[in-house]
Amino acid sequence: MVFQEEEQSALLPWDGEFYDLPDWRDAKVHPDHHIAYGYALYSAPHLTCPPGTKVEVRGDSKLVRLYRRGVLVKVHPRKPRGGRSTDEDDYPPELTIYTTRAPDRVLRRAGELGTAVGAFAGRLLSGPLPWSKLRQGQKLLRLGERYTPERLDAACRRALSVDLIDVRRLERILVEALEEEALPEDTAPGLPLQGRFALPGHTFAQPHNGHSALAGLDVSAQGDNP
Repeated sequence: MVFQEEEQSALLPWDGEFYDLPDWRDAKVHPDHHIAYGYALYSAPHLTCPPGTKVEVRGDSKLVRLYRRGVLVKVHPRKPRGGRSTDEDDYPPELTIYTTRAPDRVLRRAGELGTAVGAFAGRLLSGPLPWSKLRQGQKLLRLGERYTPERLDAACRRALSVDLIDVRRLERILVEALEEEALPEDTAPGLPLQGRFALPGHTFAQPHNGHSALAGLDVSAQGDNP
């Protein structure tokens, strides 16, 4: 047996990691210098992969590699569904002004649609790479055209009240007309709703006689299942 006599002795010890089966796909570079793979976006270098270029994508559980005609041109960490990996250097120099000013235009237009819309856009575009969220920002503005600024402002107010900064889920609020439902009086923008069984802090205070304030609560229903 050739394997046992010659090849087996040359093998390295197993490192304990199972083989990560790669997935190969073809992709096209979009006008925003990104490709889509696995429901996530990854930037492509403008010098070797301008918009419209077809690339081969190799993805595994940890990395996403971009190839053009068999040559490796970019490596990104694997992102979850809906994620995005953007390298600022992948943008061409002539777009530097655009990438820094475009978020400002979205913010200005969002503020014109309503106070809550402007606050939502500010949260959405915060971070070191605001232009990486421009697609969502532009979709936010389109929602104002589709559902009216008044409805969008109400939906943004509801989303901010539960710290929900996601344009797709914001659109769901509009589709289901949930923005019309009244918010609880004790809910402030940006703060989560209180839990059903939340108790004030003084409930758990220990008086000097050693008995908890919980002793005075009605526990007759404690055996009921929710």
